[in-house]
Amino acid sequence: MVNTNKIVGQNVKKYIEGKGIKHSWVMERTGIKKTAYYNFLKGEGNVEEYVAKINKLFRINDPFFFYKADMEFKEKTFDRSRSDSFMNYVALSFHGAEDEEFKKGMHLFSEFVELIDVLKSVTNSEHPRG
Repeated sequence: MVNTNKIVGQNVKKYIEGKGIKHSWVMERTGIKKTAYYNFLKGEGNVEEYVAKINKLFRINDPFFFYKADMEFKEKTFDRSRSDSFMNYVALSFHGAEDEEFKKGMHLFSEFVELIDVLKSVTNSEHPRG
């Protein structure tokens, strides 16, 4: 007999780890207590409630997304550009409506952070004048 709740827990775990996100980050944003969260990943507890919270956090519209057997999550954090990772992280942290102004502002902020990193690397690589 297939344990659907166990499949769901395994899929959620693979999804979160595939995104490169810490489980503590997910617990904090969903309000799921640590013991309940890890039991959920094993397919125990109120799976339906926790799946709904995970779906809301990651903006997944399909309520049965994690119920599919043999799911593979190909997206890895290190496969995306730094800008994409930053934008996804911010989008996950932002629970309001995402509009064009927000996207433009976050893109500008991301470019600013990249510029700072470039300036730091150039400054650190220069030899002191003497």
